[in-house]
Amino acid sequence: MVIKKGRFVIAMALALCLIPGISSAGVRITLKLNGGLGYLRLGDVNAGTRAFFDWGQINLPSRDYTITGGYEALHWGSEFGGDLIFELSPKIGVGIGAGYLRGSKNPGSPMMTIDYDSSPFYTLYSKTKVSATPLRLGLFLTLPVGRKTNFIANAGVSWYLNVKYDSWWGLGTPGTYIPEQPGQIVSTTAAQRKNPLGFQGGLGLEHLFFWKVALFIEAQGRYARIRHLEGTTVSTAIWGGFFPSFSEQGRLYYESVPTIPDAPRLIMVQSSPPDGPGGEPRQAAVDFSGVSLQFGIRIRL
Repeated sequence: MVIKKGRFVIAMALALCLIPGISSAGVRITLKLNGGLGYLRLGDVNAGTRAFFDWGQINLPSRDYTITGGYEALHWGSEFGGDLIFELSPKIGVGIGAGYLRGSKNPGSPMMTIDYDSSPFYTLYSKTKVSATPLRLGLFLTLPVGRKTNFIANAGVSWYLNVKYDSWWGLGTPGTYIPEQPGQIVSTTAAQRKNPLGFQGGLGLEHLFFWKVALFIEAQGRYARIRHLEGTTVSTAIWGGFFPSFSEQGRLYYESVPTIPDAPRLIMVQSSPPDGPGGEPRQAAVDFSGVSLQFGIRIRL
Protein backbone atom coordinates (compact mmCIF):
# COMPACT_ATOMS: atom_id res chain seq x y z
CA MET A 1 0.00 0.00 0.00
CA VAL A 2 1.38 3.41 -0.97
CA ILE A 3 1.40 5.95 1.88
CA LYS A 4 0.77 9.54 0.85
CA LYS A 5 3.71 11.84 1.44
CA GLY A 6 1.83 14.17 3.77
CA ARG A 7 0.64 11.34 6.01
CA PHE A 8 4.10 9.83 6.00
CA VAL A 9 5.70 13.05 7.27
CA ILE A 10 3.04 13.43 9.97
CA ALA A 11 3.61 9.86 11.09
CA MET A 12 7.36 10.43 11.25
CA ALA A 13 6.85 13.61 13.24
CA LEU A 14 4.67 11.83 15.78
CA ALA A 15 7.17 9.01 16.04
CA LEU A 16 9.98 11.48 16.68
CA CYS A 17 7.97 13.17 19.43
CA LEU A 18 7.39 9.82 21.10
CA ILE A 19 11.00 8.64 21.16
CA PRO A 20 11.71 7.81 24.82
CA GLY A 21 14.41 9.77 26.55
CA ILE A 22 14.69 12.59 24.02
CA SER A 23 14.89 15.21 26.77
CA SER A 24 17.31 13.20 28.89
CA ALA A 25 19.56 12.85 25.85
CA GLY A 26 20.22 16.60 25.95
CA VAL A 27 18.06 17.57 22.97
CA ARG A 28 16.18 20.81 23.65
CA ILE A 29 12.85 21.49 21.99
CA THR A 30 11.86 24.92 20.64
CA LEU A 31 8.46 26.09 19.44
CA LYS A 32 8.57 28.72 16.70
CA LEU A 33 5.39 30.62 15.73
CA ASN A 34 5.29 33.10 12.85
CA GLY A 35 3.04 35.15 10.60
CA GLY A 36 3.31 37.88 8.00
CA LEU A 37 2.64 39.17 4.50
CA GLY A 38 4.13 37.77 1.32
CA TYR A 39 4.44 38.27 -2.43
CA LEU A 40 3.19 35.40 -4.62
CA ARG A 41 4.13 35.02 -8.28
CA LEU A 42 1.00 32.95 -9.12
CA GLY A 43 1.99 32.69 -12.79
CA ASP A 44 -0.88 31.44 -14.95
CA VAL A 45 -3.47 32.59 -12.42
CA ASN A 46 -2.83 36.20 -13.41
CA ALA A 47 -1.98 35.63 -17.07
CA GLY A 48 -5.04 33.46 -17.66
CA THR A 49 -7.41 35.94 -15.97
CA ARG A 50 -5.94 39.02 -17.64
CA ALA A 51 -6.63 37.31 -20.97
CA PHE A 52 -10.35 37.30 -20.13
CA PHE A 53 -10.26 41.09 -19.79
CA ASP A 54 -8.25 41.38 -23.01
CA TRP A 55 -10.84 39.25 -24.80
CA GLY A 56 -13.66 41.48 -23.54
CA GLN A 57 -11.85 44.65 -24.62
CA ILE A 58 -11.39 43.29 -28.16
CA ASN A 59 -14.69 41.50 -28.73
CA LEU A 60 -17.34 43.56 -26.92
CA PRO A 61 -17.13 47.13 -28.34
CA SER A 62 -19.13 47.85 -31.50
CA ARG A 63 -18.52 51.61 -31.78
CA ASP A 64 -16.29 54.34 -30.34
CA TYR A 65 -15.55 53.63 -26.70
CA THR A 66 -13.19 54.32 -23.83
CA ILE A 67 -11.74 51.85 -21.32
CA THR A 68 -11.79 52.63 -17.60
CA GLY A 69 -9.69 50.50 -15.27
CA GLY A 70 -8.32 47.06 -16.09
CA TYR A 71 -7.34 43.74 -14.59
CA GLU A 72 -5.59 44.02 -11.22
CA ALA A 73 -3.18 41.14 -10.70
CA LEU A 74 -3.20 39.15 -7.48
CA HIS A 75 0.20 38.98 -5.82
CA TRP A 76 -0.10 39.74 -2.10
CA GLY A 77 -1.09 37.14 0.44
CA SER A 78 -0.74 36.15 4.07
CA GLU A 79 1.07 33.27 5.72
CA PHE A 80 1.22 31.94 9.25
CA GLY A 81 2.35 28.73 10.89
CA GLY A 82 4.65 27.07 13.38
CA ASP A 83 7.61 24.72 13.70
CA LEU A 84 8.73 22.31 16.38
CA ILE A 85 12.54 22.38 16.41
CA PHE A 86 14.74 19.70 17.97
CA GLU A 87 18.04 21.41 18.85
CA LEU A 88 20.80 18.85 18.26
CA SER A 89 23.33 21.47 19.43
CA PRO A 90 23.20 25.16 20.45
CA LYS A 91 23.62 26.05 16.77
CA ILE A 92 21.87 23.34 14.75
CA GLY A 93 18.36 21.96 14.90
CA VAL A 94 15.95 19.86 12.85
CA GLY A 95 12.35 20.96 12.66
CA ILE A 96 8.93 19.90 11.50
CA GLY A 97 6.10 22.34 10.98
CA ALA A 98 3.01 23.40 9.13
CA GLY A 99 1.53 26.64 7.86
CA TYR A 100 -1.36 28.17 5.98
CA LEU A 101 -0.80 30.26 2.87
CA ARG A 102 -3.57 32.35 1.28
CA GLY A 103 -3.99 35.03 -1.36
CA SER A 104 -7.24 36.62 -2.52
CA LYS A 105 -8.64 39.56 -4.45
CA ASN A 106 -12.34 40.31 -4.11
CA PRO A 107 -13.13 43.87 -5.26
CA GLY A 108 -16.63 45.13 -4.65
CA SER A 109 -16.85 47.03 -7.95
CA PRO A 110 -15.96 46.28 -11.59
CA MET A 111 -12.27 46.13 -12.40
CA MET A 112 -12.89 47.41 -15.92
CA THR A 113 -15.69 49.21 -17.74
CA ILE A 114 -16.15 49.80 -21.45
CA ASP A 115 -17.80 53.21 -21.71
CA TYR A 116 -19.91 54.82 -24.45
CA ASP A 117 -20.70 58.55 -24.21
CA SER A 118 -18.96 58.67 -20.78
CA SER A 119 -21.34 56.05 -19.34
CA PRO A 120 -20.48 52.42 -18.46
CA PHE A 121 -21.87 50.04 -21.08
CA TYR A 122 -20.00 46.81 -20.31
CA THR A 123 -18.60 45.87 -16.90
CA LEU A 124 -16.04 43.16 -16.11
CA TYR A 125 -15.44 41.63 -12.67
CA SER A 126 -12.92 39.17 -11.31
CA LYS A 127 -12.59 37.47 -7.92
CA THR A 128 -9.72 35.10 -7.21
CA LYS A 129 -8.59 33.03 -4.24
CA VAL A 130 -5.68 30.60 -3.82
CA SER A 131 -4.66 28.69 -0.69
CA ALA A 132 -2.45 25.84 0.49
CA THR A 133 -1.23 24.16 3.67
CA PRO A 134 2.54 23.55 3.52
CA LEU A 135 3.90 20.75 5.73
CA ARG A 136 7.59 21.48 6.35
CA LEU A 137 10.75 19.56 7.19
CA GLY A 138 13.86 21.70 7.63
CA LEU A 139 17.28 22.41 9.07
CA PHE A 140 17.62 25.39 11.44
CA LEU A 141 20.80 27.36 12.19
CA THR A 142 21.37 29.78 15.11
CA LEU A 143 24.54 31.89 15.36
CA PRO A 144 25.13 34.44 18.17
CA VAL A 145 25.91 37.99 17.01
CA GLY A 146 25.50 39.66 20.40
CA ARG A 147 24.79 38.89 24.02
CA LYS A 148 21.04 38.47 23.38
CA THR A 149 20.85 38.59 19.59
CA ASN A 150 21.19 35.71 17.16
CA PHE A 151 21.39 35.36 13.40
CA ILE A 152 18.92 32.65 12.33
CA ALA A 153 18.57 30.71 9.09
CA ASN A 154 16.59 27.74 7.85
CA ALA A 155 16.14 25.67 4.71
CA GLY A 156 14.13 22.61 3.81
CA VAL A 157 11.35 20.98 1.83
CA SER A 158 7.58 21.33 2.00
CA TRP A 159 4.70 19.14 0.96
CA TYR A 160 1.78 21.27 -0.18
CA LEU A 161 -1.52 19.92 1.10
CA ASN A 162 -5.00 21.17 0.12
CA VAL A 163 -3.88 23.35 -2.78
CA LYS A 164 -6.97 25.22 -4.02
CA TYR A 165 -7.77 27.70 -6.79
CA ASP A 166 -11.14 29.46 -7.02
CA SER A 167 -12.18 32.18 -9.44
CA TRP A 168 -15.33 34.05 -10.46
CA TRP A 169 -15.51 36.16 -13.61
CA GLY A 170 -18.45 38.38 -14.41
CA LEU A 171 -19.30 40.16 -17.63
CA GLY A 172 -22.41 42.24 -18.21
CA THR A 173 -24.09 45.56 -18.76
CA PRO A 174 -25.40 47.94 -16.07
CA GLY A 175 -28.83 46.33 -16.45
CA THR A 176 -27.74 42.69 -16.67
CA TYR A 177 -30.37 41.42 -14.23
CA ILE A 178 -33.15 43.31 -16.00
CA PRO A 179 -34.87 41.12 -18.65
CA GLU A 180 -33.21 41.06 -22.07
CA GLN A 181 -29.91 42.50 -20.81
CA PRO A 182 -27.16 39.92 -21.46
CA GLY A 183 -24.56 38.80 -18.97
CA GLN A 184 -22.06 36.00 -18.37
CA ILE A 185 -20.67 34.36 -15.24
CA VAL A 186 -17.73 31.93 -15.34
CA SER A 187 -16.74 30.18 -12.11
CA THR A 188 -13.87 27.75 -11.59
CA THR A 189 -12.98 25.57 -8.61
CA ALA A 190 -9.90 23.31 -8.74
CA ALA A 191 -7.66 21.52 -6.23
CA GLN A 192 -4.49 19.44 -6.06
CA ARG A 193 -4.79 16.41 -3.76
CA LYS A 194 -1.41 14.71 -4.31
CA ASN A 195 0.76 16.85 -1.98
CA PRO A 196 3.36 18.21 -4.44
CA LEU A 197 6.85 19.15 -3.29
CA GLY A 198 8.28 22.63 -2.74
CA PHE A 199 11.32 24.25 -1.14
CA GLN A 200 11.78 27.09 1.32
CA GLY A 201 14.49 29.00 3.15
CA GLY A 202 14.86 32.02 5.38
CA LEU A 203 17.27 34.47 7.02
CA GLY A 204 16.63 36.72 10.00
CA LEU A 205 17.46 37.99 13.46
CA GLU A 206 16.07 37.05 16.85
CA HIS A 207 16.41 38.88 20.16
CA LEU A 208 16.09 37.17 23.53
CA PHE A 209 13.69 39.11 25.75
CA PHE A 210 13.32 36.59 28.54
CA TRP A 211 15.16 33.47 29.61
CA LYS A 212 13.29 31.20 27.14
CA VAL A 213 11.43 33.64 24.90
CA ALA A 214 12.78 35.44 21.82
CA LEU A 215 11.14 37.62 19.19
CA PHE A 216 12.33 37.44 15.58
CA ILE A 217 11.97 38.98 12.15
CA GLU A 218 12.75 36.86 9.12
CA ALA A 219 12.72 37.06 5.33
CA GLN A 220 11.44 33.85 3.76
CA GLY A 221 11.76 32.60 0.20
CA ARG A 222 9.68 29.85 -1.36
CA TYR A 223 9.60 27.77 -4.56
CA ALA A 224 6.38 25.88 -5.24
CA ARG A 225 5.10 25.71 -8.80
CA ILE A 226 2.06 23.43 -8.67
CA ARG A 227 0.19 21.81 -11.55
CA HIS A 228 -2.24 18.91 -12.03
CA LEU A 229 -5.14 20.68 -10.33
CA GLU A 230 -8.55 19.13 -11.03
CA GLY A 231 -12.02 20.55 -10.70
CA THR A 232 -14.92 22.19 -12.52
CA THR A 233 -15.59 25.29 -14.62
CA VAL A 234 -19.19 26.43 -15.16
CA SER A 235 -20.19 29.15 -17.64
CA THR A 236 -23.68 30.61 -17.16
CA ALA A 237 -25.24 32.80 -19.85
CA ILE A 238 -27.81 35.34 -18.63
CA TRP A 239 -30.46 36.43 -21.15
CA GLY A 240 -28.50 35.06 -24.07
CA GLY A 241 -25.10 35.97 -22.67
CA PHE A 242 -21.99 36.65 -24.72
CA PHE A 243 -21.07 33.01 -25.34
CA PRO A 244 -22.77 29.65 -24.65
CA SER A 245 -23.38 28.15 -21.23
CA PHE A 246 -21.24 25.06 -20.54
CA SER A 247 -19.85 22.93 -17.75
CA GLU A 248 -16.40 21.31 -17.87
CA GLN A 249 -14.78 18.80 -15.51
CA GLY A 250 -11.17 17.72 -15.54
CA ARG A 251 -7.80 19.38 -15.14
CA LEU A 252 -7.01 23.06 -14.95
CA TYR A 253 -5.38 24.35 -18.15
CA TYR A 254 -3.89 27.60 -19.39
CA GLU A 255 -4.91 27.06 -22.97
CA SER A 256 -7.29 28.16 -25.73
CA VAL A 257 -10.98 27.64 -24.98
CA PRO A 258 -12.84 26.63 -28.19
CA THR A 259 -16.29 27.10 -26.61
CA ILE A 260 -15.68 30.88 -26.39
CA PRO A 261 -15.62 32.97 -29.62
CA ASP A 262 -12.09 33.50 -30.97
CA ALA A 263 -10.84 30.82 -28.51
CA PRO A 264 -8.96 33.02 -26.01
CA ARG A 265 -6.21 31.42 -23.96
CA LEU A 266 -7.60 31.33 -20.40
CA ILE A 267 -7.01 29.58 -17.07
CA MET A 268 -9.99 27.25 -17.00
CA VAL A 269 -10.92 23.60 -16.44
CA GLN A 270 -11.39 21.76 -19.74
CA SER A 271 -12.29 18.14 -20.36
CA SER A 272 -10.92 18.14 -23.95
CA PRO A 273 -8.52 21.06 -24.36
CA PRO A 274 -6.88 21.77 -27.73
CA ASP A 275 -3.17 21.19 -28.26
CA GLY A 276 -0.99 24.19 -27.53
CA PRO A 277 2.13 25.47 -29.30
CA GLY A 278 4.18 22.68 -27.72
CA GLY A 279 2.04 20.00 -29.32
CA GLU A 280 -0.11 19.17 -26.30
CA PRO A 281 -2.39 21.13 -23.93
CA ARG A 282 -0.55 23.09 -21.26
CA GLN A 283 -1.70 22.49 -17.70
CA ALA A 284 -1.99 25.66 -15.64
CA ALA A 285 0.62 26.33 -12.94
CA VAL A 286 -0.52 27.91 -9.69
CA ASP A 287 2.82 29.36 -8.62
CA PHE A 288 3.12 29.90 -4.86
CA SER A 289 6.80 30.86 -5.28
CA GLY A 290 7.69 34.20 -3.76
CA VAL A 291 9.02 36.00 -0.70
CA SER A 292 7.52 37.06 2.60
CA LEU A 293 8.43 39.06 5.70
CA GLN A 294 7.68 37.08 8.85
CA PHE A 295 7.41 38.15 12.46
CA GLY A 296 7.12 35.75 15.36
CA ILE A 297 8.06 34.30 18.69
CA ARG A 298 10.42 31.46 19.57
CA ILE A 299 9.89 29.63 22.87
CA ARG A 300 12.30 27.10 24.32
CA LEU A 301 10.25 24.42 26.03
